[in-house]
Amino acid sequence: MADRRDIEGFGSGTHNLLSDELIPNDAASESIGWLTKDGKIELMYGRQAQGAEGTTGKVWAMHTGYKTDGTSVFFRKIWDGTEGKIQYLNGSTWTDVITGLTNNDVTFTNYASLSGNYVYIGGPEDGIFKIVTANPGSYADVYNAAKNFKGYFFIDKGRAIMWNTATDSSGLYGSYVDSQDSDVYTTVASEAITAVESGTLAFKAGGATRTCFAVSITDTSSGEVFTDNYDGTLTGDAGGTGTINYMTGAFTITGQTGAGTADYQWEDSNANGVTDFSKSATRLAGEGFVVRQDAGGDATQVVIPYDGSYFSFKENSVYQFTLDNADTNPTNELIRTDVGVETLRAAVGTSAGIMYLNTGNPSRPMLNILQRNPVGDNFVTVPYFPQFKFQKYGYSQVSLEAWDKYVVVACTEDSANNNRLLMCDMQEKTVDVAPYSASCFNKDEGLLYTGDPLSQTCYETFSGFDDMTLKITNYWESKGDLIGTKALKKTKNFIFRGQIDPAQKIQVLVSTDNGDFQLVGTILGSGDYVDYNTTYAIGTTFIGDGTVGGDDDPTVYDFLLKIKLRLGKFRKRKVRLVASEYGYCAIQQMTDFDIWEYEDKLPKQYRGKQNVSLDGATTDLAEPSV
Repeated sequence: MADRRDIEGFGSGTHNLLSDELIPNDAASESIGWLTKDGKIELMYGRQAQGAEGTTGKVWAMHTGYKTDGTSVFFRKIWDGTEGKIQYLNGSTWTDVITGLTNNDVTFTNYASLSGNYVYIGGPEDGIFKIVTANPGSYADVYNAAKNFKGYFFIDKGRAIMWNTATDSSGLYGSYVDSQDSDVYTTVASEAITAVESGTLAFKAGGATRTCFAVSITDTSSGEVFTDNYDGTLTGDAGGTGTINYMTGAFTITGQTGAGTADYQWEDSNANGVTDFSKSATRLAGEGFVVRQDAGGDATQVVIPYDGSYFSFKENSVYQFTLDNADTNPTNELIRTDVGVETLRAAVGTSAGIMYLNTGNPSRPMLNILQRNPVGDNFVTVPYFPQFKFQKYGYSQVSLEAWDKYVVVACTEDSANNNRLLMCDMQEKTVDVAPYSASCFNKDEGLLYTGDPLSQTCYETFSGFDDMTLKITNYWESKGDLIGTKALKKTKNFIFRGQIDPAQKIQVLVSTDNGDFQLVGTILGSGDYVDYNTTYAIGTTFIGDGTVGGDDDPTVYDFLLKIKLRLGKFRKRKVRLVASEYGYCAIQQMTDFDIWEYEDKLPKQYRGKQNVSLDGATTDLAEPSV
């Protein structure tokens, strides 16, 4: 046989469904904490706290809103053991906005209109709330039984789409289409102000769900005009400054003491806006609606917009709802009855289609995609990643997120709460496993954030080289490799090539013929086989800002190492890699070198001689007498 066996590049990810002898040569039979990327396997990045690390509780939901200048504002819902809270990140401090909520999930959704930038929050147990992102510490409770419902929702094309309300688990609801004109915006001119140094605009007294915008305040005594910058600041034409809270109407102007006037507009989302679900006796275009999606009686878990339609994923079926251009003759079809999802976060839209964790067959869960049939006008569902054993994990709290080229799946393994992330690469069709817990996800500027299921902590995930100061849990196990023959053989040397941080160490262990793993060598980042003349600057985040190294980024080096082996004869062998310190490392090549082939026999431990009865039930029979 050949004197060497090379694996020059890794591109298959984890194949744990079939026997470890049947998978690709470069695949892992099991792994955790290693990612298949760019033809190599690399130790995954770690986690850092976003804001302060929290005490016992749960992060139910996370979200990024945006101010009119593009500045990010982070929100979350947590349970602190006593009450649910909506909070925003003020610098590095999570600050309460709404308190007294339940221990249940909510949805966040952004909405930008001529009246400003908003974040809306909804849930069947908590209600509907509105926040102007310029003033994230203020809110309005917009629930009104005559106008709307308590439920999960998002805003799309100027209209809210709501499902799973407090009183109806299988109806799909739509709000008015926000016309963003004088039908919903009220103009106020020359409102008298007693003192321009501070006060509250009068609109708020007329309705708690109103917000203002386009504010202009004139100081009568000086003639200076202070104009709204749409970010919560007022700028005077003579250099003065002030602030405006669009939610409360409260304003301040520095250094001014006289009377004045205010010009502005206000809107109320409950009056023909995105939280008004009412309709006429004979519904008109642009008004609210409700359609029935009751087949099977199972609850709608999540609704995803895709390709001009809204897809309602229920526990055992999928509906497709499509609005026509005139908004008077929609279609509402039951398109699948053999698939289903378990949670609000079990499906996510991607550029290729809707990815969802299908638990319609509980004994064989699969990650599927719903996409348009390339040879027809209908939609089909296709399983992804058939090489991966999804049934190894639990999905009672499953959460999905689309991130870069990945769909990330939060699930459980031998735990009551989510403690694993499945990194499903949509382009390369690979799956790798991360040792991190997540109840929910959030994204901003390419970075992935996760909420903890057991504490009030949010993490910047896949960032840095430690897991909240701890070493990253990891191992990578190769296939059960026969190295080209079922005959017995010996490998005298291993060769490894890759990159490593000087502080890192990689333990190399080997198991032969299903035996225990034994340490055969260690790759040291400080070894004399490391090429310190070839350096690579790497970022401190896997994806996002800092991915390409700069002057302050960590430096890693190439290495090429041969490890001498003293293994007995074997039929198959598995290699196990464990990074045991802090720092980056990656493997690009693994070679069995100096291979000796022996007789075609079973391994020694399988060669026991015994007499066996014909039915196979009795062993070690006595020799028959003669």
